[in-house]
Amino acid sequence: MFLAIVSLVSCNDEEPDTVGPTIEITNIPDNKEYKFGESLVMNFKFTDQTGVYEYAYEVYSKDNLPKEFSVAQRLIDLQGYFTEINQIQTILLPEKSAAETYQEGDYIIKVQASDINQRVTTYYKPIKIVYPTE
Repeated sequence: MFLAIVSLVSCNDEEPDTVGPTIEITNIPDNKEYKFGESLVMNFKFTDQTGVYEYAYEVYSKDNLPKEFSVAQRLIDLQGYFTEINQIQTILLPEKSAAETYQEGDYIIKVQASDINQRVTTYYKPIKIVYPTE
């Protein structure tokens, strides 16, 4: 039985999957400035030769500021395997309030994606978040 399985595997001419998915945020250039109180819309594009099945994203301060705005990691199960898929996620950035004021500055969007062979890729996109001038 073992020899039959080995011979089937050795006949496979496909390149082995050694890398994780390719990740892009197609609508945000590096260091784009966003204002607290507006929506941060992220268009993710994932490609992989064997199929992406899940991804996660989070937002945090580049410099771990004491009053940073952050979005804890959100895991998205795609309910299937896709060699190419586009996804849109939106985060409402909080407005300035008497109760909470967040630190302005450099932030990072971190995206991770996994393929069906458990290969994981991590992608970072730098952005800036500031308060609107009054």
